[in-house]
Amino acid sequence: MTGPVANTAEQMAEAMDTVAAFPDAWDAKGKGVKGGKGKRQQHGDQGRKGKGGKGGGKGGKGGKNGGKEELPTERKDELEAQLIALSRGTESSATPRVGDLVEVKVLGSDPQELQGQMGPVLGIASLPSLATPAITVRLPSGETSVSASELRIVEAQRPLPEGSLSFPKSLTGMERKFVHSVCERLGLISQSFGKGDDRYITAFRPAEGSGSSGCEPSAPSPCSPSTTVIDVSGVKLDDESKRALLDAVVVPEGWVSSAERMVVCHGSFQKPKQMDHRSVVPDLLNEIATLRPGSTASLRVVTVARGENTIAVGVLGVPSADRNPHVLVATSPGAHAVVKDLHWKPWQKDALVLTGHLTEWPRDPPAA
Repeated sequence: MTGPVANTAEQMAEAMDTVAAFPDAWDAKGKGVKGGKGKRQQHGDQGRKGKGGKGGGKGGKGGKNGGKEELPTERKDELEAQLIALSRGTESSATPRVGDLVEVKVLGSDPQELQGQMGPVLGIASLPSLATPAITVRLPSGETSVSASELRIVEAQRPLPEGSLSFPKSLTGMERKFVHSVCERLGLISQSFGKGDDRYITAFRPAEGSGSSGCEPSAPSPCSPSTTVIDVSGVKLDDESKRALLDAVVVPEGWVSSAERMVVCHGSFQKPKQMDHRSVVPDLLNEIATLRPGSTASLRVVTVARGENTIAVGVLGVPSADRNPHVLVATSPGAHAVVKDLHWKPWQKDALVLTGHLTEWPRDPPAA
């Protein structure tokens, strides 16, 4: 009596293996596993069909959860705690600022018995001989200087500066999807970069007062004439931002510099066209449809990629239908830009914010 049940369980396990991991954060649709039809019993009540194993029968609903795989509660709490800390300015990588309430966490010996004491930051001194700044803190035992690496921010002074948190590449697609959802709830910006095993997600905290969107409304502009066919819409960088970008990124001699624009979507802002098959695309398109040509926009450079023929920077700040929003910096002579196969790396240089205006570029008319 156990033969058919064991076979069904094996079939279910094999099926689960094929759907357990999503290739990236946007492909997770929670589809159930198709249930086995059940095999005829080999003994006993011949002629009656087996119902298949639980969770697999009845059209493959995937058991009690309806086929929706979920992360363990402990893992959700762990990821959410890191994002909450980022939203509050208390992330582990943050450097204390004057006014922050901090707690001492001594890494080595503690002859002064400072471990666990809390107090406000009074001053910061960056010395060439120190790897991290020396922070002057008023503790219950008196004022003292402590290395920034031995302090934990308990409460950050407002307004908060911009910050970021990159998660390791080992996160699964389901975990990245969860991070995206929590970021949206907390008002953080999130973006996945890379492909396959190199794909990772970074959460960004905009500086308080700047808002999470890089667009500032302007006076309504007239819609494009119905006879005008819009090719792409996006952000056209101003001359100052273009110069700043080309100064910050080393372009090989002889390459063709660009640094002109960031494409938001194909088609017009009011009628943006889908660029890929992410499950969030409908929401993105609705958000893009609220953008208006002529509005000012700001983009923060967060990544950079160099390929054999292409250099580009990844940017955030304006909703985009592109999986990896970017500004093309330069291409090698005679080459066409190929961005989808580039390997993205975090931007390590000084913070760079690019500004420009939302623009719609018409399609070139056909040759006569």
